[in-house]
Amino acid sequence: MEVRLLPVNFNKAYNDYLACTTKLLPVNFDQIKNAQLAFPGGGTALDEMGRARLEIILDYLKADPSVNHIEIDGHSDNAGNRLTNRDLSRRRALAVFDYFKANGIPESHMVMRFHGERYPLVPNSNEANRAKNRRVTLALSREAEAPPPAEAPAAAPAPIIPEADKATQGAAS
Repeated sequence: MEVRLLPVNFNKAYNDYLACTTKLLPVNFDQIKNAQLAFPGGGTALDEMGRARLEIILDYLKADPSVNHIEIDGHSDNAGNRLTNRDLSRRRALAVFDYFKANGIPESHMVMRFHGERYPLVPNSNEANRAKNRRVTLALSREAEAPPPAEAPAAAPAPIIPEADKATQGAAS
């Protein structure tokens, strides 16, 4: 069996197909649900690559409002003292938090934590490994919205007892 396609009206169909594919998101949820942003220079400012990665995630978040929970975890290497490293990890996480907030993500959808040097990806045995540990991790999820608290039912009215029954109830007690 042989199938042949004639070029009649093919250009229009192909252009429609190309127009459709340009509207697709560059990533799916599984590709961004656990993301990392590196801070290889040791600072707290987002670099070009980090901002580009966040822009892709923001595009997805705007297209899929069911993703309503973002955990932002800041990390550092073990160079320096623990208090400094904890503060560095806090400022890195805050940089991502502020970036999302400035781009319309509600604060109520985000949780920010910072861990300092406590959870390294790799041993801090050389500069390349320390660079891998200077990071912010993102965990995106879809959490069910909590239903509004139900109002307490109104107290049931006291039963009405006819006067004749009140007299017999008092005598029975």
